[in-house]
Amino acid sequence: MALPSTGANTHRHTQAVSRFLPSVLRAALCAGLALGPLALTGPAQAQAQEQAQRSYDIPAGPLGTVLNRFAQAAGVELSAASSLTHGKHSSGLQGSFNVREGFARILQGQSLQVIQGANGTYSLRAAPPPSGTDVSTLSPVVVTAHLENPYGPVAGLTAGRTATATKTNTSILGAPQTINVVTRDQIEMQGAQTVNEAVGYTPGVISAFGGTDSRYDVVKARGGLFVRQYLDGIVLPFSAYSVSVPQFDPYMLERIEVLQGPSSGLFGQTTPGGILNMVSRRPQADAQHELWLQGSHPLGGKLAFDSTGPLDAEQKLLYRITGLARKADGMTDFSEEKRALIAPSFTWRPSADTSLTLLTHYQRDRTIPQYQGLPAKGTLRDNVNGTLPHSRFSGEPSHERMDREQYALGYAFEHRFNDTWTVRQNMRYTHVDIDARGTPGYMLDADERTYYRVATQGLGKGSILGIDTQAQASFATGALDHTLLMGLDYVRQKDDYRFASNMAAPIDLYNPVYGIDIPELIPRISTLQTMRQTGLYVQDQIRTGGWVITAGGRYDRADADTDNRMAGSSTPRRDEAFTGRLGINYVFENGLAPYASYSTSFEPLAGTDFDGKPYEPMTGEQAELGIKYQPGGSDTLITLSAFQLTQQNMLTPDTQPGREFFSIQTGEVRSRGISLEARTRLWGNTDVIGAYAYTRSRITKANPDASGNSLEGLPLPRVPRHMASLWVNHELDHLGLAGLSAGVGVRYIGANYADTNASLELPANTFWDAAIHYDLGKANPNLSGFKLSLTASNLADRKYVSYCLNDLQCFYGQGRTVLLNLRKQW
Repeated sequence: MALPSTGANTHRHTQAVSRFLPSVLRAALCAGLALGPLALTGPAQAQAQEQAQRSYDIPAGPLGTVLNRFAQAAGVELSAASSLTHGKHSSGLQGSFNVREGFARILQGQSLQVIQGANGTYSLRAAPPPSGTDVSTLSPVVVTAHLENPYGPVAGLTAGRTATATKTNTSILGAPQTINVVTRDQIEMQGAQTVNEAVGYTPGVISAFGGTDSRYDVVKARGGLFVRQYLDGIVLPFSAYSVSVPQFDPYMLERIEVLQGPSSGLFGQTTPGGILNMVSRRPQADAQHELWLQGSHPLGGKLAFDSTGPLDAEQKLLYRITGLARKADGMTDFSEEKRALIAPSFTWRPSADTSLTLLTHYQRDRTIPQYQGLPAKGTLRDNVNGTLPHSRFSGEPSHERMDREQYALGYAFEHRFNDTWTVRQNMRYTHVDIDARGTPGYMLDADERTYYRVATQGLGKGSILGIDTQAQASFATGALDHTLLMGLDYVRQKDDYRFASNMAAPIDLYNPVYGIDIPELIPRISTLQTMRQTGLYVQDQIRTGGWVITAGGRYDRADADTDNRMAGSSTPRRDEAFTGRLGINYVFENGLAPYASYSTSFEPLAGTDFDGKPYEPMTGEQAELGIKYQPGGSDTLITLSAFQLTQQNMLTPDTQPGREFFSIQTGEVRSRGISLEARTRLWGNTDVIGAYAYTRSRITKANPDASGNSLEGLPLPRVPRHMASLWVNHELDHLGLAGLSAGVGVRYIGANYADTNASLELPANTFWDAAIHYDLGKANPNLSGFKLSLTASNLADRKYVSYCLNDLQCFYGQGRTVLLNLRKQW
C-alpha cells in the first residue's frame, strides 16, 4: 500500500463540510446600540472588586457597544447619554486590567471620562478642558498592561493571542482548536538553531526525518501526519516533484505557531496534520538594537544583528533590519554549514487607520550535509564488524553538498474604513534555487561493510506567489457580537525539477577511502509543474456572554499542469473542494474555556488509476474536545485536548487481475490522541513549559499487495505512543546572584517505527538540555545591555538512531551541541 503525502514525497528527493452561519449586515442594528442610556447589569461593586484585574477580549466596534460589553464583563453599572457615544469608535480592549484601567484604555483619546458615584456606580461624562479641574473624576491612571499583537513580540513564554487560528486577532482561549505558540523568548532561552529544534517542546510535534537533517524543517503532528508550512500567513513552496523547499532561521522570526489538525477551511489545500505558521520580526516604534556573537561546539560561530525603530519624529515610518552570518561544523566528518541572511522590513503608518509593512529577506546556504545514511546493520542492529561511529561520512566529500539560495518580497496592508469595516491584504513572492548532490547507499555486501552507492544530483527552482485579501466586519445583531471575515486568496506556484544519477564506487564503511571520481550523471527526471489555487472563504465569530461560536466554510479550485520533459508529455488536472470548521467555546471569567470543534481538509493527489482517471484529493476530518485555562493577569496557559482524525482517499493496491502495478483510493488512516501543554511563571522567577502527547495511529483500510501482504492494522511511521517534555528556568536573584538564571529541560520520545511496514523499530530515548543566562548589567551598571548565555542540547551526548528511510539508510540523531553567546542590547 502506498500512503503518499507531501512530506514523504519531499523526502523521496532527500527529504464534512462545516456550515457557516449566515449573517445580515445592517448598519441600523449597530447604530441602535447607541440609542438611549447604557443600562448595564450588576450591582455596585466593592473596592476590592474594582481593583481586581481580569482578562478581557472585547473586539473593536462602536464606543457604546464596547463600553457596554466591558461594564458587563467587569460586573459594574454604567450610565451614559447616547449623545456622548454616538458616531464614536473604539479599538476594543484586549489584555488584563482592573476597572479603572479598563475605562481609561477604552476612552483614551475620546475626550470623555468616567466618574464613580458614592454608591459605586459609574457615569460617562465629557472631559473638562485641560486647564480645568474636577475633584470628582477618577485619579490619573498609568496603564502598564501589555497589549499583545499576534504579529508582534510576546512578553515571556506565554502568548495570549493568535492570528493563525482564525486569521483574525483572536485570544487563544477563543480559538476552537489546539494552537501552540513558541515565542522569541523561548527560542533564545533554549538556544534553538532551527525551527525543528524550536518546536521540540511542543506536544505531539516531531521532526519528520530525524534531528540531524538540518537542511529542511519538516515536522509531523496529530499521529504522524505532515504539517504544511506558512510564513506570515502565506503558504511556502511545496511540491511532490522537487527539493525546492526553503528554510528560515529562527533569528528572523518573532514567534512560531502550530495549529494542529485539518485547517483547509481557512487555508485551502493542506495536509491534515495542521499548519506551522512562522511570524517574521516586524518594525517597532520603540528603538531597539542588538549585536550577537556566538561560538559553538561542534566548532562554529555566528555574528548576528537586529535593529528597529522610527525613521521620523511622528513615527509614521518604521524600519527593521535583521541579519546574520554563521558557519559550523557538523556531527559527521567533512560536514559543515554556512549561512548568510539579511532581512530588511519597513512600515508606513500614514494614519491610525492605515498601515503598510514591507517584508523582505535574502538567504544563502552552503552545506556539506551531516545527514548521512548508514545501513541498519551497524547502527540500529548488530554488525559482525562492530558499531559504526557517529562521525562516519558515507558519501563522497568532493561531491556531497547542498547549495540553496532563497529570497522573498511581500507586504502586509491594513486599512480601517469605519467602525465596522476593515480590509487587509497579505502578499509574498518567494523563490528558492537548490542544487542538492549526494551519494546514498543502495546495497550492503554480504561482508556487512562494503556499501554500494549511487551518485545523484537534484536541481530545483521553485517560486510561489501568494495573495490573501480579507474584509472584516465587526458588528452586533441584538445580543450577538460578530467578527465576520470574508476572504479571497490566490496561489500560483512553479516548480522546475531535474534529477540525474549514476553508479558510484562502493565504500568500506569500516575503513573508508575518499577521493573517487564521480562518473557523468545520467538524466532521469525532468519535470515542470505549474499549480494554481483560488479559494473563497467566510468565517463568523459570534460572541454572546461567555459563548464564542466559530463557523467557517471555504470553496477551492486547484489546477495543476505537470510537464514531463523526458517523455514529452503533459498532464493537466483540476480539483475542487468544500471544506470548513465549526467550533464552540465558553470562556468563564476565571479564564477556563472548554471547547469542541469539527474541521476538514483536502490535499490534491498526483497520478491516475488503471483507467487513466485522475485521483481524487485526499481528505481529512477531525473531531476535537478540549479545555484551556488562562487566568487574567497571569502568565499561565494550559491546553488539554482529545482528538480523532481520519484521512481518507489514500492509495492502496488495486487487487483486480492485471492491475498489480496500479492503485485505487480506498485506503484510510485514523489517529486518536490526547495533547497537553502547560506554560506558567511561578513565584515571579521560575518559568515552566510542560508537554505530553499520547497518540495512537492505525491504517484502518488497505488492500493486500501482489505478494498478499497488507498494511491494514499497522501504525504510521514516526508516531511514538508517548511523548513528553519539561523545561524549567529559575532566576537566582533571591540568592544574591542578580541577573543569573539557570534552566534544565528533559525530552522523552517513545518507541516508534521508522518504516511503513513496521519492521524497523526505533527505541525510546530521553534527552537532557540545559542553559545558563547572565544579565551582566544587573551585576555591574557599566555593563548594561550585555548578556552572556551558555546552552546545551542533548547534554549527555546520547547516541541513538533518530530515523530510517529503509534498511540501508538509517540516520544517527544529533549529538551534544553547546552554544556560548554574548549579546549587547541597547
